[in-house]
Amino acid sequence: MNRHSWLFPLGLSLLSGCATQNKTISIDYRCDNDFAFRAEFDEQQVRLLLPDKTLTLPRRPGMKGERYVSDDRQTLFLRKGDNAVLAVSAGHGVLRCKQSATR
Repeated sequence: MNRHSWLFPLGLSLLSGCATQNKTISIDYRCDNDFAFRAEFDEQQVRLLLPDKTLTLPRRPGMKGERYVSDDRQTLFLRKGDNAVLAVSAGHGVLRCKQSATR
């Protein structure tokens, strides 16, 4: 047996593990009133890292762009291109935001 024959099965198992993981994209946003936050996207949801809390919103089908709404319908995040709208019923109101950096 070749002394490197164990590498091939190991490589296949590593590659198959990578194929099942969601790709996450992080984007920083700055809004009209200098409110800043980070959004982490995968194929099914967005995680909003706000200054005072973190919210996870599932992606909802609908209009052009991307739409995320909390299960209690208290938070809405819309994204299209470099622009976004964040509506939080408790505290922040409606914020118009622009992408400031991509990671």
